[in-house]
Amino acid sequence: MAGEPSISRNKRHRVSSDNDDYATSSRKRRQTQQENEEPENEEDEAMRIMLNEESDGIDEEYADRGDDSRPKYWRGDDGYVAGSVVRIKCINFMTYDHVEFRPGPHLNMILGPNGTGKSSIAAAIAIGLAFPPKVMGRANEVKSYVKQGHDEAHLEIELKGNAGEENPTIWRKFNRHDERSEWKLNGESVTRAKVSEIIKSFGVQANNLCSFLPQDKVAEFAKMAPVTVLKETMRAAGDPRLTKWHEKLVDKGKRLKELEIDVDRQTVHRDRIQTQVDTLAPDVEHVQEREKREHEAEVLEHLLGVSEHAQLKEASARAVRLHKKIKLKVERHEAGRRPLHDLEESQDGVYQKLRGKFVQVKEKIRGDISGVRGYVDEIEKIAKKGQVIQNNISELRKKIERKEGEKNALRKKIKLCEEILTEPRENHEEEIRAKKTEKGKDLSRDLEPLKKDYEDESAELQRIGREITNLSNRQRELENVETQKEKAAREFSPSIAYLLDWLKEHGGELEKPVHKPPMISVNVPNKQYAWQVEFCTNAAQRSTFICESKADYDRLIALNNKPLPEYLRRNRGRWNNGPNNRNGERMAPENLIRMNLAYQEVTDKTVNPPRPQPVSVLNRLGFDGYVIDYVDAAPAVIAYLCNQCRMHATAVTQKDASDVKVDELPGMGIRSWGTRNDWTRVNQSAYGNREYSERVQAKSEAKSFNIGVNTAAVKEIVKEIGKLKLTIRDLEEPHAKMKQKIDAIESKRRELGQQYDEISKEIEELQRSSKRYQKAQLDLETATEKLQALESEPSSDEIREKLRKEKYDNAKLRLKPLDSCMDIYDNMFDQCGDLIKIGFRQIQSEANVKAIKARVNNGNARTKQLRKDMEEAENEMKISKARMNAKWAAIKERIQPASRSVRNEVTRRAQAASIPSPAEIQQELNIIRNQLEMTINIPGNVVQRWEALTKQLEEATAKLDEVETELSEVREVVTATRNKFEPALQTLVDAVSAKFSAAFKRVKCTGEVQVLKVEGDFAQWGIKILVSYRDIDRLKVLTGTHQSGGERSLATITYLMSLSEMSRTPFSLVDEINQGMDQRAERAVHNQLVEVTCDSQAGQYFLITPKLLTGLTYHPKMKVLTINNGVFLPDSADTTQRYGSLKGCLKKYQKAHGIIA
Repeated sequence: MAGEPSISRNKRHRVSSDNDDYATSSRKRRQTQQENEEPENEEDEAMRIMLNEESDGIDEEYADRGDDSRPKYWRGDDGYVAGSVVRIKCINFMTYDHVEFRPGPHLNMILGPNGTGKSSIAAAIAIGLAFPPKVMGRANEVKSYVKQGHDEAHLEIELKGNAGEENPTIWRKFNRHDERSEWKLNGESVTRAKVSEIIKSFGVQANNLCSFLPQDKVAEFAKMAPVTVLKETMRAAGDPRLTKWHEKLVDKGKRLKELEIDVDRQTVHRDRIQTQVDTLAPDVEHVQEREKREHEAEVLEHLLGVSEHAQLKEASARAVRLHKKIKLKVERHEAGRRPLHDLEESQDGVYQKLRGKFVQVKEKIRGDISGVRGYVDEIEKIAKKGQVIQNNISELRKKIERKEGEKNALRKKIKLCEEILTEPRENHEEEIRAKKTEKGKDLSRDLEPLKKDYEDESAELQRIGREITNLSNRQRELENVETQKEKAAREFSPSIAYLLDWLKEHGGELEKPVHKPPMISVNVPNKQYAWQVEFCTNAAQRSTFICESKADYDRLIALNNKPLPEYLRRNRGRWNNGPNNRNGERMAPENLIRMNLAYQEVTDKTVNPPRPQPVSVLNRLGFDGYVIDYVDAAPAVIAYLCNQCRMHATAVTQKDASDVKVDELPGMGIRSWGTRNDWTRVNQSAYGNREYSERVQAKSEAKSFNIGVNTAAVKEIVKEIGKLKLTIRDLEEPHAKMKQKIDAIESKRRELGQQYDEISKEIEELQRSSKRYQKAQLDLETATEKLQALESEPSSDEIREKLRKEKYDNAKLRLKPLDSCMDIYDNMFDQCGDLIKIGFRQIQSEANVKAIKARVNNGNARTKQLRKDMEEAENEMKISKARMNAKWAAIKERIQPASRSVRNEVTRRAQAASIPSPAEIQQELNIIRNQLEMTINIPGNVVQRWEALTKQLEEATAKLDEVETELSEVREVVTATRNKFEPALQTLVDAVSAKFSAAFKRVKCTGEVQVLKVEGDFAQWGIKILVSYRDIDRLKVLTGTHQSGGERSLATITYLMSLSEMSRTPFSLVDEINQGMDQRAERAVHNQLVEVTCDSQAGQYFLITPKLLTGLTYHPKMKVLTINNGVFLPDSADTTQRYGSLKGCLKKYQKAHGIIA
């Protein structure tokens, strides 16, 4: 093949000492394996897919056929089997700039000098078919296979397709800069997984040294442990189920060992428990016998109550029968007395009728009497009017004389009033009142200025007093630390101020208290620890309100993001970067409620959580204690600080860092601590060795927990109060003098008041005189009216005539009621006669009733006695029933806590035909109690121990049965699988061994292949390749150290040829396997390889070698590929070049040296 000039690459050789033993080889293999166990990348993933997921289709095909000989490939008309390489193309790959060739369907012998790129063909096949680069034993990164001087490489491999399918062409591009690759399948972009799936379906195994042996892996084959040789051989040849059978045997064999050990352990455990159960059995029998007697005693105790209840029930039945008997007697006695009662009722009815009639007549007489009285009253009333008329007639003269006297008195009074009214009057009232007003004005002019000055000074004194009060209140606030904290919190956040005001107004509506933020509610008595306490928290935690109720938390959290009240807003909420308010204006974020809330459960566990270590341990290390020990707060706040700030797990001290031991703290669970001047936090890495890292911060003064009394401000206020008090003292003396002046003026005003009183008396006298004149005028009018009325009345003769006429009319009125009275009297006489008759009949009837009642009363004593007996019987019946019911209730109450077995036994015996008497039951109960007293006292926990051990025994037995069942099942699976695996494996190894031995005999050596069986451990089964190269040597295991390089190469290629006839892979490859062989062995191996691989049923084979012997056997099916790569000859057609014709050069050399060919 033609190639462009390239820089030749030195071959890398693996050198191993022949004197190293097998252990050294194993150690190197383990080291190589560890070196290759790097993080899985794309290449490793592909290799994992190739190893773990074989083609199920191919496996099933050969498994169904059951043929252990050479597998039957599908072969196309062109001689290629499915999956064999049809075409290879490389661009910028290792030693090639650009090359493309087509290998043959059978043996392909690739020849070329060292460095020309023979091994590059093997690498191109492996890498181009998505196998990881490390299968080549060279560089593990695909970018290392890009030719020097180029940035990217291309590989294109065409495989033979299955019957009726297109040949799959796999294209891969990768670069020098990273491990990414581009893949195409028949020109279409695909993923690496898709390519791996295609390769897997053809059974290509470039990762199996038994089918693909690169140059740098030749030595690795001999170093493989027997276990590895077995695994790789099973993957490459023989029954495709061998690998799965072996994996199953390894897994089940391991489980079989575990189960056998578990059975022994479970058996010992069961026997130990059985021994303990048997030891306790006698004591348990005694306890059970005692429990049986106790059970019988408990049953008899309840049955005794049942028997007593039965007796009470019988007594109740007797009482019921007695009550019925007496009741029947009462009914019969009363039936015999019923006629007499009927006569009594009849006579009593007659008596009652007569009595009613007597009362009726009597009532009529009383009605007539009432009527008479009405007429009499009317007559008396008319008579009284006549008497009045008569009296008026008699008094008429006196009345006339009295009227004349009244007229004369009125005339005199009129005359007197006219005289008073004619008297002259003077008005001095206004003059006196003016004098009074003038003196008052004089005093007011003197008093008003003084009074105004006094009030001004009084207002000033009051103002100074109020200022002193305000300053005193301010002093108290400054001296109150919590008030100062709350003020600082309000200045810190308007949201805190809002919620503090809200809680004052609505706090009573909440379920539980809501605690103020720690910056307010937390007190650090020892201020030396204040900055350390503050270092445990952040600003959000210090400003968090703490709720003890979830409902309160939900209610308060709903207040967030609402506008603050107007008095708490800044810039009146009119910024341009916040949400809109109701008027569409933008509101500043700080003008919204943004408060921190936390819900904290308050329990003993949260308030006092366990410390990582006792305080004594901290003291030993030089620490004073935990941060939480120096904090005073409510339980809910303490729980919050422990939960969120871990103050219960943070150590502090006032010592320097050099005086404490901190190395042990992280291991104790303490990740933060503070000393006098610094604060340390420790973090543990989550990766690698999980080492600790420390972060140290310098001390910074506390801001929230160091608030105390502002002494300077308090002193300033005290000084200001003192100044104001001096001002008051300076104003009090002139103020007192002014008060004295005002008091003197007030004294004069009091004297003037006395003068006012005298003047008022004069005014009153004048007012009385004025009232006398007014009275005289009023009396004159009244007297004149009365006199005119008297003179207008009738004369005495007229009055006398009128009275006579009234007297006559009165006499006529009295005649009518007198006639009515006479009629009533006549009727009353007749009714009185009827009343007398009825009265006599009533007396007779009453006598008859009394006689009958006497006879009735004589028989009532017997009735009463019978009824008394009946009541006594009824009471006895009720008492018996009550006793019976009470006894039954007591039985039920007593038996309720008893066990179900006791209740069932008592029920069974109580339902028997006859129940023993209480005396019999009591006697039997006493016997059982005596027996219980005589029994041995065995600890009460014996039965519990026996029952617990019995339960453990049942569980142990069940567990043992379960393990034995599983052991039997696993043993059956192992036996069945081994019966399939071992013959198939032995058949494969025997066939390989026969071919291997025959091949070695042809080169005058001895060799065989054996199965290495380790009974009971299928994971250690392997294949031993035994070789001997001299007649005097015994067979030895092929290793990486016991044989020479040539001997190892001969054994390796012979073993691979022995497998090739049974190989399941579409092609195999060996690279420079003849290195170190002598000519005899190399010739024999070559001829045998040609014979095997050129068989009509053989698959594709690649043999890479840098040299060949003369006189070798060649087959028409072979294809020899010679690599012409590196520095090349000039074009022979170019006459300007001296050495362009190789043929001409050879002839010239022969002529010059006299060589005849």
